[in-house]
Amino acid sequence: MKGLFRRGVFAAAIGLVAAFGLAPSGASAHGGVKLEQDECVLRIGQSTMHFIGYQRSGEEQEFCEDIAQTGPTVIALEAVSDDLRDMAIGIRIIKDVGGEANEKGDITAATVFKLEPKVYRNGIMTFEHDFKDAGRYVGIVTVRDELGNEWVSRFPFTVGLYTFWGMIEYILYGVGFVSLIGVMWLALRAKSNKNKADEAAAPAA
Repeated sequence: MKGLFRRGVFAAAIGLVAAFGLAPSGASAHGGVKLEQDECVLRIGQSTMHFIGYQRSGEEQEFCEDIAQTGPTVIALEAVSDDLRDMAIGIRIIKDVGGEANEKGDITAATVFKLEPKVYRNGIMTFEHDFKDAGRYVGIVTVRDELGNEWVSRFPFTVGLYTFWGMIEYILYGVGFVSLIGVMWLALRAKSNKNKADEAAAPAA
């Protein structure tokens, strides 16, 4: 339930930003990943993959892009498009060094995790990585067909950083909590007033 609520908050925040014309141009504010019908979708060429991740420390928390805290993190990529299911899937996670031009200098030095492309059963890749340092990262997903043709999708994300989306979520959590307390208080007050009115209307013994 919490995962669905978090996704709903994220979608509402996107709508709010877009309404004021603040969203960056392009298919997604975070590059390759965006929220569609309560699911995180990664665009790769003309095809799509489902993206989901969660952390097991404390209460399990799902995320679509920004990771709340450092620590062991499980990420799954599922090929949605039929043409991707038989292709090799690989991923590289690097520290954000300021764009693709800087990455070309020494991408190996910036790499914190890498899986070479290979074919996965049912087109589902699952892996775990322990993010030890808070910061900005970039995920680079590569798919390769039998002929050696490759398609690449990039998605920036943060780990353990206070973000705009996190601020919106905490504000909405606070508003929801205050509203709940207010409703409970009004209900108790109405019940108390009703009891007093009933006592006043009752005939004296």
